Amino acid sequence: MKASTLKNVLLVEDECDIRLLVTMTLSRLGGLDVHAEPSGKGAISYLAEGNHPDLIVLDVMMPEMDGVQTFEAIRAMPGYEETPVCFLTAKVHPEEIRRWHELGINDVLSKPFSPALLPGQIQACWSKWQQAH
Repeated sequence: MKASTLKNVLLVEDECDIRLLVTMTLSRLGGLDVHAEPSGKGAISYLAEGNHPDLIVLDVMMPEMDGVQTFEAIRAMPGYEETPVCFLTAKVHPEEIRRWHELGINDVLSKPFSPALLPGQIQACWSKWQQAH
C-alpha cells in the first residue's frame, strides 16, 4: 500500500536525546507524525502489531540488534518488503554506504545533523523512493 504523501515516520534510535530531538524536529518543522522506538526489537514489535509507517528512519549503531539487522528483519516481514528505509548514522564511510545501498537502504543521512535541514532530508529520501517506485 503506497502512500502519495509522507505523513507517518517510524524512528528507531537508541539514544534518548537524539530520539527526542529527531521526533520534535520532524513533528514541529516537518509536520510529520513520528512514532519513536528505542531499539530494533521495539520497532519489529511495533510493525508486527500492524502499524504501517510511510518511511522508517533507522540508527545503524544500536545494542542487541543493529540497524542492518533491524532492516533485514523488517524486509522479511510480510507487507514491509518495499517500505522505504533511511539510515541516520555517524558511520558514513563510502564503502559502508555503498554496501547499505546494495542491501536496499534508500538513503543514508549523517549525524550530526542540522535540525533545520533534517525534515527536508527526510522528504528527499521519500521523494527518491517515490520516483523509484
